[in-house]
Amino acid sequence: MYGTIHLCAIEGNHGDHTMAQIDDEVLSKVRTFIRKLKENGIAVESAYLFGSYASNHAGRWSDIDVAVVSPDFSADRFDERLRLMKLSTEIDNRIEPVPFHSDAFNDTDPLVDEIKKSGISLLTY
Repeated sequence: MYGTIHLCAIEGNHGDHTMAQIDDEVLSKVRTFIRKLKENGIAVESAYLFGSYASNHAGRWSDIDVAVVSPDFSADRFDERLRLMKLSTEIDNRIEPVPFHSDAFNDTDPLVDEIKKSGISLLTY
């Protein structure tokens, strides 16, 4: 039912947390989504699970927050998000992709800072 994922130390203080339990079905769907992005010509530089699933507080109606970093994304995050959502809804409509161009994935963005502190790297598993 649950798969064990070792947290990737991204940046910042992760306290004593060294592992998190993520539902195998959710992990499988997120991996499928990342593969689908690559199959559709999107170079995925990095990807992170964040939000309630990363903090192990997901409920029945929780969405699956996935940050995707790619040099292929334009500066228009709204259009890029729509493009990713077309692909994600084919897998699971709970997947909420959040695109970042590689140059924009830096600590000056508060959301990026939070993702780096508490997110789980998906490309290492």
